[in-house]
Amino acid sequence: MGDSSNSNVQKAEELKLRANDAFKANKFSQAVELYDQAIDLNGSNAVYWANRAFAHTKLEEYGSAVQDATKAIEIDPKYSKGYYRRGAAYLAMGKFKEALKDFQQVSGL
Repeated sequence: MGDSSNSNVQKAEELKLRANDAFKANKFSQAVELYDQAIDLNGSNAVYWANRAFAHTKLEEYGSAVQDATKAIEIDPKYSKGYYRRGAAYLAMGKFKEALKDFQQVSGL
């Protein structure tokens, strides 16, 4: 067990780096696919969920973005980017009250 889980974590990190590159190149669909694979290998990393949420937001897939960001927050309630990504998706959907709540979490108010 130890070995395979370790290599999964490593593979997931490599996929994340490739996803980040795709994202920087504005290839958001590709980024989502790579984050999908990273999450399959290591679903307990909040960063992958928050990053995929951001890619979904860029694709105007706000419902998916909210779901992913919510998952990131569940995994790590102290991870402020999760709240920020969800707030941004809510804002894009015109859900200002929800967005405000999330942004207040980010700023620690």
